[in-house]
Amino acid sequence: MERLSTRLHKYIESCPKNTIIEVGVLYYELFSTDSEVAFAKAIERMTKAGIILNLTRGVYYKPKYSRFGPIPLTDEAIADFYMRDGHGILIGYRLYNEKGITTQVGKTVEVLSDSLRGEQKCAKNVKVTKSYVEISPFTKPVIETMEILQNYEKIEDLNRKSLTSYMEKFASEYSEAATHEVIQKRKYKKSTIAFLKEFLDYLKVPNTLGRYLSELSTYRIPRVEELYETT
Repeated sequence: MERLSTRLHKYIESCPKNTIIEVGVLYYELFSTDSEVAFAKAIERMTKAGIILNLTRGVYYKPKYSRFGPIPLTDEAIADFYMRDGHGILIGYRLYNEKGITTQVGKTVEVLSDSLRGEQKCAKNVKVTKSYVEISPFTKPVIETMEILQNYEKIEDLNRKSLTSYMEKFASEYSEAATHEVIQKRKYKKSTIAFLKEFLDYLKVPNTLGRYLSELSTYRIPRVEELYETT
């Protein structure tokens, strides 16, 4: 049987340039019959040789080189890695901008991923957080909407007309089952749930979101009627 270092080198050589490698995943998928210590040392040697470069803890990439040295990965390439195969979505200002709710674009690229190992990863200007709910065509719009409503008051240059138009589209495709799944697993603020319910009630969409709220509580949320009056 070939030495570990030889097999690892062959694997890396087969990867396209700019491939991102989670070494923990790689070890358990392809090299788990080898010593974990020996695997870590082989990774260290390849890093010192510049064959792979460290991106963040436990994550490396196979770089492209120019005559000036390795070409850094872009934030977009890193975000795309954690959103691959539909396992992640943009949140934060990249989401708000994508939905036309603001023209602002934050420096940090925020991603929610259902395949992330651990709670959170930060690499360059990318912040990846575990979603705790499977991201699917059904849960994705619910998560996006909850993120928008939860951060409503913090969004700079928010376009209220675009927000109400976005909410009307969301309401027209509303999935009660997906919404309950997201709320139960993502644990959004009660005020965020109340804000969503306020929109759905205003748009006459039947829902049972009241089960998460208390009739004795008053939630500090914008009045949807007033949002429409100012658009």
